[in-house]
Amino acid sequence: MFVKLSATGAVTLEDRDNFRAFKLVVEGGPEKLDAARRALTGTAELPDQATAWIFEQALRQRTEIAQDATWQGNLGAMIEKARPHGWIDEQKKAIKAHIEWAEKP
Repeated sequence: MFVKLSATGAVTLEDRDNFRAFKLVVEGGPEKLDAARRALTGTAELPDQATAWIFEQALRQRTEIAQDATWQGNLGAMIEKARPHGWIDEQKKAIKAHIEWAEKP
């Protein structure tokens, strides 16, 4: 699954049932880092151009999946598998993801 930040500033959850891959896709180049940080306030923290910490609650509370018990359980299982690898920030309640910058040709 991946969180996508479109060039228009819309934040969507894509490929939501793929719990084996996790990333943040940002339309635009790395020069858009500051704009991406502002657009993702409450959803993710971007400490640098390569890393995002996506808040668990921001995923769980999305309207399209908030009431989907199976999806919620699968997210919990993904988090538990990621924990031993250091991909979970317990204080922030966030999941580590790499950032993919999707520059348009």
